[in-house]
Amino acid sequence: MRPFSNKALMLSRRYRVTNYTVLVILAFSAFIPALAYAAPLSNSDKDWQRVNGNSWAWNYSPQTQINKNNVKDLEVKWVFPLGSKALSPAAMTSLGMEDGSTAPPIIHNGIAYVTTNFFRTYAIDMKTGKQVWSHDYLINATEAAKLPVIFGSGHSHGVRYWEGGDAILVGGKACDIYAIDAKTGKTKFRIADICKTNIDGQLVSSNFIYRQTLNSVADVGTYEKGRQFVYVLPGYIHSSLRADGAGNGRHTTVGISMDAPYNIIWKVYSSPPYDRLTKDWALQECDIGYFRTNPCTDVAAKNQAGLEWDFALPNQAPSKWAGVTSNWGQPVIDEDTGILYTNTGNQGPYSNMSLAPGPRLYGSTIMAIDMNKGQRAWWLQPFPHDPYDYDCNWSGMLAESSTVGKIYVKGCKEGVLYAMDAKTGKPVWTADVVAEQVSWGQIGASALKTMPEGVKYYRPDPYSSYDMREWNWISYPATKPGDKGKACTLPCTVYPFWSNGLFATDPSYDPETQTVIHYAIGLQVDILKENPYVVGGNLFTTKSYPITNTTIVARDLATGKAKWTWFWPVNQQRSHMVVTGGMVYSGFGDGYVRFLDKDTGKLLHEINVGAAMWVGPTIGADSAGNSKILTLVSGGATGSAGRALSATIIALGLSDRAAAEAKTTTVTTTASTTITSSTTQTVTSTSATTATTTASTTVTTTAISTSATTVATTVTTTAPGQTVTATSATETMGPVTYAAIGIAVIAIVAAAVMMMRKK
Repeated sequence: MRPFSNKALMLSRRYRVTNYTVLVILAFSAFIPALAYAAPLSNSDKDWQRVNGNSWAWNYSPQTQINKNNVKDLEVKWVFPLGSKALSPAAMTSLGMEDGSTAPPIIHNGIAYVTTNFFRTYAIDMKTGKQVWSHDYLINATEAAKLPVIFGSGHSHGVRYWEGGDAILVGGKACDIYAIDAKTGKTKFRIADICKTNIDGQLVSSNFIYRQTLNSVADVGTYEKGRQFVYVLPGYIHSSLRADGAGNGRHTTVGISMDAPYNIIWKVYSSPPYDRLTKDWALQECDIGYFRTNPCTDVAAKNQAGLEWDFALPNQAPSKWAGVTSNWGQPVIDEDTGILYTNTGNQGPYSNMSLAPGPRLYGSTIMAIDMNKGQRAWWLQPFPHDPYDYDCNWSGMLAESSTVGKIYVKGCKEGVLYAMDAKTGKPVWTADVVAEQVSWGQIGASALKTMPEGVKYYRPDPYSSYDMREWNWISYPATKPGDKGKACTLPCTVYPFWSNGLFATDPSYDPETQTVIHYAIGLQVDILKENPYVVGGNLFTTKSYPITNTTIVARDLATGKAKWTWFWPVNQQRSHMVVTGGMVYSGFGDGYVRFLDKDTGKLLHEINVGAAMWVGPTIGADSAGNSKILTLVSGGATGSAGRALSATIIALGLSDRAAAEAKTTTVTTTASTTITSSTTQTVTSTSATTATTTASTTVTTTAISTSATTVATTVTTTAPGQTVTATSATETMGPVTYAAIGIAVIAIVAAAVMMMRKK
């Protein structure tokens, strides 16, 4: 009997080991797919920590409490007025202050934070709408006046919460960064006088000036693994030359140590040095760059002379007015690779480029910077030799496609959307949105023809030495209105108007269906006159066209193909969109917050908050776990993105009944999502149809409903694959919470151990 017992014991142990092994394999089979996709930081259903939500700038929240089935139950929960610049400390008024706020509210741990254009930061209880604390920016104005900085009026493009320091990070007016304790409202530290650092090639004698108001970048970037802050020292010159004759500052992106004394670790320059001849500026990093989709090396092989002496005349140093301006958008940082993705402002000056010819690198450029090495990793310039101001303002976004890998998506003002390989910058796909606008019926066919036959901008050819070096203003070679120019005889009409550009603001992203959502703005401009270089003068005179409109576009991340469009005929949009709860929503210039189905583009609901919205909304949870939408409202007129009057925060939340129901539903959904992350997206489709029908009935008499239906129908019948969006959503793995996976693994392993003990 003993041999039999031993054999049985051996089999029993083997059986237990086999069970244990199978359970471990099952656990890791659930875990390994999650590792296939990298993920951004700060992707929270309760917080909104950065201007565009998370570190990859998605404008997305995974919360499900407010969703397309209960959006009609939203109501105003509280209102918080920000006050006026009269509240600013008297000592700061000489530095130039503005009213209102243009910074999206930040949310962390049930507290909302907003910084005004007069540099007061408020902490607001998300549950009650009551002030927790306020903080005023206060520096020595006399000492600050000695800095090479412009202290005119300036507006904030954003602040952010920094988890590593439990602080709100703000870019100050005196080329500085300061941190406010998130709990107490006290200053934790200040990194001062960043523009006093040694900038290679800067001409101090030219009275150089950096554009250091709040708008050099949308927020302070952080690279946690590298213990670095990211900051930008931009140039200033746009289309006017300062009356005091001051020149530009050399555009410099800097990496700063997070540890005191906050030393600068690296610098990357985006314009040539002013103190010496630099014939090969545009050729030094040619092997890592693209002019549109053309490799720089190919352009250089065929037109090296057109790239030499960039920003300068032959055998001369660059003009003191030449340079590159602010980056505007949120720095997008990949913690896994240490790569910063950013986009520069205009090539200065414009429209007259006669003293600063060439492709004008790296103005109006999309670029990646290796923060571990402190050097550019790649660059792409969509519009070399730009006289219009088609810069690359606002943020791009980083995402990982299940078919084409990790890509960076960004469109600049001229209207071409680029999806670039995140590692190399090589274009994966491009979309000519101007041509698409014509096909949608948003604008007329004249926008398809380049000037002078049509109204579409003349686009200089990087392979042409003439275009890069000689075609130096928009109506060239004419010198006055009426004289015939190559591309424009003044006065002439140009499409699109640069203003905020064709894309208007930052894109948004739905990771559940791998869909990029962005605006396509219809706006044009008349150029009335162009002027020579005169100190204190403008280089051209323009008049904006009074009629504008907007199309919201959803397109596939991997292919760039449009899935759906929704047309807004009244004016241009400026407030970024947020993707959450099966919806995409934003504030509009007519005072309505509108909610669309993120998968179909159908209008679900709209709420009139009584005033225009030009600043991106955000969403997060209060201390009781109730989700709230925050939006800044203004008194700006419809069609005019006036920033100074955005002076009140409105919080929208579900009614008490709907909130209680949503919490119950959320618990159930979370449980099912643990099993399959795509189930939630398909379960709600039946209810969503009901909500859509109800909302559509409400707005059938409006121009929005009619126009939206017409455009959406056209796209649905012509664009391939868009009717299978829901199916695609179920096949695509949604965002995975690593903590949840870890808990699942631990639970399975624990069950195995318990089973072994029982055996």
